[in-house]
Amino acid sequence: MKLRTVLNDLRCTPLCVGRDELLDEDVIAVPEYEKNVPPEAKLLRLCSLESYLEENVKAGEGQVLLVHTQEGLPEDFSCSADAVVVSHPYSYGDFRATFLDLPAGAAILEVRREKMFEAFLASYDLAQFARRSSAVLGNPVIITNADMRLLATAGEFPADAPDVQEVLSCGYVSEGVNSELEADGMIEAVRHARHSLLSGASRYGRHWVTSIIYYHHLEMGRYDVMEAERPITGFDLELVDYAGQLAGIMIDRLGAAGERVGFGSSVLEDLVAGSFANEPTMRAQLVLTGLPLDVSYAMMAVIGQRGAGKDYYGRVGGIVARAFRDCLWCAREDCLVVLAPIGRNECVGYDDYARAARRLSGNTQLTSALENNDLRAFVAEPLRDLTQAPGRLAQATDLARACAKRVAGRVVYFWENRFAVLACAPERPDRLERMLDKRVVAMADYDREHGTDYLKTAVMSVRFPGSPADAASALSVHRNTYFYRVNKVRELFFIDLKDGDDRLATSFCTSILEGLD
Repeated sequence: MKLRTVLNDLRCTPLCVGRDELLDEDVIAVPEYEKNVPPEAKLLRLCSLESYLEENVKAGEGQVLLVHTQEGLPEDFSCSADAVVVSHPYSYGDFRATFLDLPAGAAILEVRREKMFEAFLASYDLAQFARRSSAVLGNPVIITNADMRLLATAGEFPADAPDVQEVLSCGYVSEGVNSELEADGMIEAVRHARHSLLSGASRYGRHWVTSIIYYHHLEMGRYDVMEAERPITGFDLELVDYAGQLAGIMIDRLGAAGERVGFGSSVLEDLVAGSFANEPTMRAQLVLTGLPLDVSYAMMAVIGQRGAGKDYYGRVGGIVARAFRDCLWCAREDCLVVLAPIGRNECVGYDDYARAARRLSGNTQLTSALENNDLRAFVAEPLRDLTQAPGRLAQATDLARACAKRVAGRVVYFWENRFAVLACAPERPDRLERMLDKRVVAMADYDREHGTDYLKTAVMSVRFPGSPADAASALSVHRNTYFYRVNKVRELFFIDLKDGDDRLATSFCTSILEGLD
């Protein structure tokens, strides 16, 4: 067990520490007379302050000296590098008796550490680990990530703790609850200490252990334990730290740490999954991300190497984020999801398409990043109501399936390829068949069999209404050839290109057929 655990369990206050690193040393508490100890162990020996001063007691090689006093320290006192002086209200004899109980507690701690590791090995996700680690600790557990998103809970939480119930119902630690934690200095103290602490003040009559989860020196979230079913001891604090380390490994593997440490936005993940409990919670969490509200947004799926996986798209997220300072992103197994604000509509008509194109295609940093890394961005219809985010992501992925091989450019827009997506979207073939005017299908079949261009001529007639010269030029034929073909379209396929309904049928069905390639 760590020396810090010994001090926590003995409930003594360190007055002088020879080296700060001593507190994280693994030690074995032994009485003075004990001789049978492992040679590689760091031994913790006990003595009184009087003996330390008067008899010049020193720590032997591989030992740490725990010095007890009931009073303060003399002026200009300093202890040796391998000594810790602690203050405790017990007399030295009573303190020593308590000290001699430590080996039994250390043995129990080791057994519980093994159980915690077994819980980790047997858990496939954080929810399972929360349940199993809560059982080892004997108290309720809450695991959150760096974005204050609730990742997992376990145990029975009391109904008369409104802060806990708010977190459980919303799925996030609200700004109000987090502000209370920051205000009492607990979070800052844990960050400074780099290990779990038991709160001195109780919230709603209960104490909490707050532990920050670190992995590769990054803050991944928090592992908090409520003192509800059994008292929390100093040994429990070390066990909570160990559970937090194991949770950090799982959070890293799952990529669930949140945008603050480069793992993508938990808020956007919940937004596209439609998992927010209600709209006020959604808006409150979006405010914390810095994303502007009540504007229009572009939702896009950025796709690169096939089968690259979530780690790859996590790195892509960092690249895209440098091009969009105010966007949200989250990595998935098959794509990077990006939500970027494009501002408000400032005209009578609908200018979201134009603003989205300016924000995306006009962003040279984005287009260069896509080009240099062989990426493509598939952009859904702009949205103003963020509850529509799941549907917009489906649009973007449908667009990618329909146009990935046929449309050039690094940024592909849904509204420019609507019919291609529509052609690929019907769940049953008969739905697509119903949308097609059979006269246009017959014209396409005839062209394919005979090498003619009647359908192309009909399309140019629609594209250049009232301008035969432009239509003929686009077809690279003489005007007389163009008029001949238009007449043959009416004669062979019963489509009058002067009739508005026939022109609409030609345009619509041709777009669908082009979507079918």
